Amino acid sequence: MPRFASHAEYCRHHRKVFELALELGVTPIEAEARMKAVEAREKHRAKIAQRGRMQSALPPLSLRAEDHPGDFKRWDAPWMVRD
Repeated sequence: MPRFASHAEYCRHHRKVFELALELGVTPIEAEARMKAVEAREKHRAKIAQRGRMQSALPPLSLRAEDHPGDFKRWDAPWMVRD
């Protein structure tokens, strides 16, 4: 967990993570990991742009729920263990 300057800053961060988790339908830990990945990617793209390159070799990330590997499209899959 990152260190925060104040309790208010911690609460703002937690709220942002929780709202993203609700939007994506994942746990807050997964949502925070996704936010960190997007933030790291944006820092990389800014560094590439600052050096004068036009495009990064890394593919873009998105926060859409369709990209999340935890979506179960097959409800009849054997691992679902339903009666």
